[in-house]
Amino acid sequence: MPLDITRLQTRYEELRLERSGFTEVYREVTRLFAPGRYRDDTASDYHLRPYPIDSKLVNSTGVLALRAMAAGLHGGMTSPVRPWFRLILQGNPAEVPEGLNAWLDLTTQAMQAVLHQSNFYSAVHGLYTDLGAFGTGLLVETADEDGIHFHLCNPGEFVIDINSNNEVDAFYRRMHMTARQIVDKFDNKNVPDFIKGQCEHTRNVTARYDVIHAVFPRNEFKTLGRVASTDKPYASVYFLLGSSSSSTGELTGLGGKPSILEEGGYDMFPAFAPRWDISNSDRYGISPAMQVLPDCKMLQAMTTTLRKLQHKAADPPLVVDQSLRATGVRLTPGGLSYFDSTRTGGTPVAPIHQPDAQTLQYSMQAIQEVEEIIKDGMYVELFRTFLDDERHNVTATEISARQSEKLVLLGPVLERLHKELLQPVIQRTFALMREWGALPPPPNNVDIINVDVTFESVLAQAQRASLSANIEQGVVFVGNLAQMAPEALDLLNADSTVRAYLDRIAAPASMLREQNEVETIRQQRAEQQAQQQQMAMGNQALAEAGALADAAKTMGETKLGQGSVLDNLLGGMQ
Repeated sequence: MPLDITRLQTRYEELRLERSGFTEVYREVTRLFAPGRYRDDTASDYHLRPYPIDSKLVNSTGVLALRAMAAGLHGGMTSPVRPWFRLILQGNPAEVPEGLNAWLDLTTQAMQAVLHQSNFYSAVHGLYTDLGAFGTGLLVETADEDGIHFHLCNPGEFVIDINSNNEVDAFYRRMHMTARQIVDKFDNKNVPDFIKGQCEHTRNVTARYDVIHAVFPRNEFKTLGRVASTDKPYASVYFLLGSSSSSTGELTGLGGKPSILEEGGYDMFPAFAPRWDISNSDRYGISPAMQVLPDCKMLQAMTTTLRKLQHKAADPPLVVDQSLRATGVRLTPGGLSYFDSTRTGGTPVAPIHQPDAQTLQYSMQAIQEVEEIIKDGMYVELFRTFLDDERHNVTATEISARQSEKLVLLGPVLERLHKELLQPVIQRTFALMREWGALPPPPNNVDIINVDVTFESVLAQAQRASLSANIEQGVVFVGNLAQMAPEALDLLNADSTVRAYLDRIAAPASMLREQNEVETIRQQRAEQQAQQQQMAMGNQALAEAGALADAAKTMGETKLGQGSVLDNLLGGMQ
């Protein structure tokens, strides 16, 4: 049974309809916060339009706040200049096979090198911008013989779908491709003849067509028909979008019905669609920019009014004496205007309305208050804590102490980004490197399929700083109490305390010895202590025997009366 591509396009149109409620909000956010980021998937000529900066934008506080927020997330969660993640083994750390901790550290370093060689850091920075502005982003990861590649999708170009666990497991991306790009990317036998003809005869090589890339769980669309690579859990289909009438839904126009360009599949879901804040089972997230959008719109109106007041103060409207109508008035610097002072008793030129300094100061203060609301809503102050050049060595503990309240508010968002973005990125990158043979060989030929991830970025450590402080306080308390009551140390498990503290501060796994090595060291220490105790007992016995011999010798040589003490003692015994 062939793939029912018409039903697949119908599903895409249904998801677009569900996303339509965000369209107007996306456009306003784009105008005030993220010029150029939004792409209307219904407009195929967006590449011909100039850079879409609204000429009515008079205050760039929203744009600068979003830029600071994206840079703060980038530096605080995925900084390219410091380690931000570490691989750990799933399960009980006490049961780690010998040499596996060192292998995990080597694998972590290899993955960090691969991410540096790819375009991950530039793509994820754009993704943070999309999250702060639109609340939802989409990043696709692929691999080939050249390495790992990340593809950032612009808001407005894609729609997503979620499963029963509220997890994004499907996306449809709309791309405007030229005839030359279609022929170059896809197999020639799947490209429609009218597109191949345009390239062969060079009549209209730059003509653009709508291509949809659909990725979805294969078991969800069993009734759609057979798809290539049926062993893959996720289907991947590229198809040429057919024209449709919004009123009837009938497929019409150039190309008629949609046509398949390529079929394939993935072992893992290849995309990451993090959302800033969601409610219940919503597909799309709510962003900080959306939450302060009314303030930013009000800021534009207030700034416009202030500029008018400042303009009036610098160049006020004037009232001119009627006698100057014939000669005119020259108000340029150094200009001269002549009039007959005997015919007028008043001032020939005077301002009609000129704002006073108090009004200007009040307006500027009100604007600054609104700007602070926008910056606070975009967490600018929190991110500037470690973006400031003068404090580039700021520690996670310092951030936690200074910005503890904002970290509490940002905590759920960071947890969601870890779950929906960073952890899947590491797990998929690990799987791709394993598939392409780019991982170090594991020790003792252990077959490692799944690993877990712990994050050691600045923000992640700042969240855990309070936990490590609790451990330190507990150890200090028990140590002080043990001076008065030594039995208090019996309650403290040293092994668990050390492991928990090193985990809180994100120490490398290779710092900890393997459990069997620890047991061997402790057994050797116990044997050495037993030997030392036996040697001490033997030395004590020899010392006591020597003391007795010396005492006997002394008694034999000591004179008392006619003989020695020993002779008298023996004589008395006889």
